[in-house]
Amino acid sequence: MRTAGWIGRCPKELWPYILPWVCALLAVAFFSLVVRGVLTRQLLVPPVETPHSLVERGYTSNFLAERIMSAMREIGQDAESIPHDTMIDNDTQPDIQIPGQDVSYASTVRFIKGVVKRPDVVVHVGITKVGDSADSYVAHVQIEGGPFNARESTVPFVGRDMEKFVSNIAIQAMRLAEPNVLASHLYSEVHKTKCSLAQCNYREVVDIYDEVLALPASEQGEWALAGKAWLLANQGLSKQAEQQSREALTVYKDSAVLLATLGIALEQQHRIDDALDALQAGAREESKTAENLRLLGDVLLHAKHYPEALDAFRKAANMRPDSVDNLHDWGEALVAVGRYDEAIDKLSRAVALRPDLAPSYAEWGRALDRKGDLSGAGRKFARASELDAGGLSAREIQMARLSKAFQDADGPGTPVPDVKARPVSNSPAALQVQAAQSDAGWIATKIG
Repeated sequence: MRTAGWIGRCPKELWPYILPWVCALLAVAFFSLVVRGVLTRQLLVPPVETPHSLVERGYTSNFLAERIMSAMREIGQDAESIPHDTMIDNDTQPDIQIPGQDVSYASTVRFIKGVVKRPDVVVHVGITKVGDSADSYVAHVQIEGGPFNARESTVPFVGRDMEKFVSNIAIQAMRLAEPNVLASHLYSEVHKTKCSLAQCNYREVVDIYDEVLALPASEQGEWALAGKAWLLANQGLSKQAEQQSREALTVYKDSAVLLATLGIALEQQHRIDDALDALQAGAREESKTAENLRLLGDVLLHAKHYPEALDAFRKAANMRPDSVDNLHDWGEALVAVGRYDEAIDKLSRAVALRPDLAPSYAEWGRALDRKGDLSGAGRKFARASELDAGGLSAREIQMARLSKAFQDADGPGTPVPDVKARPVSNSPAALQVQAAQSDAGWIATKIG
């Protein structure tokens, strides 16, 4: 509108020169949008077929579609534990009308995708009421497009907890459309229980990978094989993981994800040079992802090759800026080389994306500790201890306890005082703080 107003104020004699350039620029912008739309495969949930009994409760077709899509997106965001194929982009497609009957951005993109055989993946959901019960339903889920076209299943449900019903539908939809992503999410859920290697039950994760391998989708099978090998490595079975990765590489010779899995299995056997060879080979493949570069950086970090590790983390961030794992590892490497302010920036971004990430709080505390900010470090160690104290040293646990003692004595929300301060009150709470501060002063002396 601003451009049109500017053209309107120009002398009419200039219009023949200006309008062609404006039209050309608009055409280029539209063409760029179309190309991007064609290259980006969308995961869509159209309005859900909904029975009248749910509509009366406010669960309309569009609302249920949005809730299911949101739940699927949350599953994808929590699936970083095992490498998987990238979740299909699910941003809303714009629909820009251009001159001509029935011609728009969306219709143009759909037409070209049909020609190049790259259709969007659509999750069709229909909910029907079962029997005479007021709270008995079954959802019919079917996939249209993508490597798992025409897969379908049902989700029965009894009760009034619609959020639980929506969650069940989203899980089943992901199992049909994005099974490798769901497998990684389920592994994360098991890992959060802090079970021992002997007690963790990954049966459902393995079942999903077996389902994928039984389907005629070779690219997805590559990721499923990598996932199974990665699962073995995470269970401490590095030799079996190495064997499975090497066998899979005879079929998928240039697989970046399988080379990454092989590299991790070799690192667990302390064969660092062999591990780096495999990871660097994977990072050179055209099919590489940000995870390839992150894993390479992680092993370089463990080998104390800090400049190369930092370079790998930077390249991984260029490919995927919001990777929590990469932000954490990058921050850890920056702490190792003494670049504490940069490390804090990366680690703070990591915990902003994942507030329950105890290792990032712990590493953040170490950065503050080495900067000399003991009170700030204590607060971060205290937060890490609340989430998972397993990654803290004895000294860091002591600092976390002291920080907690300060906060409990002064009341919630009160800033932790500097370790050099001394309360003048003789109240029990103040005496407790004084004792804690004396211990903190002792720690500071030891650090010095």
